[in-house]
Amino acid sequence: MNSVTVRVLTVLLSLFAIITVASQIYIRVHQQYQTQTAAASSSATMQSFYGVFVRDEKPIMYTGTGAVSYPMPDGGKAANGSVVAYIYSSEEDIIINGRIEELKNEISLLESAQSPGTTEVAQPEFLSSLIEENYQTISTDLAKKDLSRLSSERDSFLSLMCIYQITIGDAANFNGRIDELYRTLNELEGRRKAPQREITADSTGYFVSYTDGYETTLNTENISELTADDIKQIIADENSDKSKKSDKSIGKLIDGYGWKMVGIIDNSEATFSPGDPVKLKFASTSDSVTAVVERITETDDPNESIVQLDCEEMTFDLVKHRVEHVEMILHDYEGIKVPREALRFDKDNNKGVYVLLGQRVMFKKLDVIFECSDYLLSRITADPEYLNIYDEIIISGVDTAEYILTNETEESPPEEEEPDEEEIPVYSTTEEPPEDDDDTDGENGEDDGEDGEDGDEESGDGANSDENEASE
Repeated sequence: MNSVTVRVLTVLLSLFAIITVASQIYIRVHQQYQTQTAAASSSATMQSFYGVFVRDEKPIMYTGTGAVSYPMPDGGKAANGSVVAYIYSSEEDIIINGRIEELKNEISLLESAQSPGTTEVAQPEFLSSLIEENYQTISTDLAKKDLSRLSSERDSFLSLMCIYQITIGDAANFNGRIDELYRTLNELEGRRKAPQREITADSTGYFVSYTDGYETTLNTENISELTADDIKQIIADENSDKSKKSDKSIGKLIDGYGWKMVGIIDNSEATFSPGDPVKLKFASTSDSVTAVVERITETDDPNESIVQLDCEEMTFDLVKHRVEHVEMILHDYEGIKVPREALRFDKDNNKGVYVLLGQRVMFKKLDVIFECSDYLLSRITADPEYLNIYDEIIISGVDTAEYILTNETEESPPEEEEPDEEEIPVYSTTEEPPEDDDDTDGENGEDDGEDGEDGDEESGDGANSDENEASE
């Protein structure tokens, strides 16, 4: 390749690079789009307040003396006639019985851990991962102050540690510890006393050992009569620990698993309405429940409204208190956040946005699940026709009419010309049609059909020749 050719190619390549850079600069200068990356977001309307639980409750009374022990946990389902409490002569009897149960549980745990059927199949690596997982669970529960599972998690952790020690050879067995536990158990069994009395449930329901004195005065029938002052007084009594509990009550039965709640909220902007489904989160537990706004009653104060909620979910933590700090959440949605100024409509009136794909502008539809004055949320989907996460949403810079016109021009296929209808020639009676080998049979067949159905091509030709000879 000579030097002239090299110089020519160099000039051409330089011109190409200059044109490319200039075109990109031109596009960026003359098509300035303000964009925003589509990202997942959540939206919720929340109101915090102190709520008062309202349930149909029946107190369980006992007029005698002695110490009360509860074999049933709070929130447990009690059948008619089942034992809900034991009456002992002293607290020491209850402590001895509790210690006996702990010893029996530990003996059972150790005997199971050193069983050959357990240790022979156990793998140290697998046990180590289970121990780490169990430890993290206990730490998380302690951080959340959730002690409901602590006892069972502790037993599981102890069992795994014992099996691990035998598996890796740190311990041959736990017979010495088991013998010691049996000696202590036998000594306590000798001091154990039977309860003086058993308290049984006279109906079915959920048992709770906690009472506050509102069991007979606060129920679902008179909930609509509660005023804002009544609710404030109940909250004040709970916070000041001025319990109205009777000395004769040792627990209560809750009729059914449904309950209601009342509280005072600021609904001056009519954010909440009767019939709204809401999510409730409580300060005492990490669990959340769903409820329905049953009624909203206005008060003399425009910033105070009484909200009444209805719920059909009951947990262990929801029966331990009369008053609870609540977060009431409405419209808890998760989707792709779209600024309202980016909203557009296509030629079919579909709601959507323009997105920038490289240098190409494309319209994508929205599946709106929530709207407010500033933005809306579109359902997260993988459908390419709808807005997806990480799409570049064009906020401004696209003219809708020009976009639709351009895309209609580019995408509309050229009109196909309709084929002309075939003209059928017409001949006079004296004019002979042009010869056509392919159509001869058909035409003769048609003539034969008119003159006679049994005529064929050969007979017709023979008759014509005889007539010509006669005329000559």
